Amino acid sequence: MTLDNSGWKGKLSAGIIPGAGLALGSMGVSGLLCHTTGSPMTLSAQALLWSATFVWIVSVCTCFLFPSGRKAWIGLGSGCALVWLLFFILKNMIR
Repeated sequence: MTLDNSGWKGKLSAGIIPGAGLALGSMGVSGLLCHTTGSPMTLSAQALLWSATFVWIVSVCTCFLFPSGRKAWIGLGSGCALVWLLFFILKNMIR
């Protein structure tokens, strides 16, 4: 498989939009598992903010590894949906 830059607009938009949802969802799941209060002055909240930034940057960088923009949207969109599903399940179980 060769990588090319065809369909870069679809790939980049998939990295930005569902990638942001994936980053925010992973921040929510981590926050629930760490029992963070949500106050931005705590160390755990700062770690969650920086980890969400890292996840978003990684998703934007790796979106170009998909063969097409459609597959990037399917892959990152389904990952985003799974993370948010996990968040809502954990939210109802923990609180």
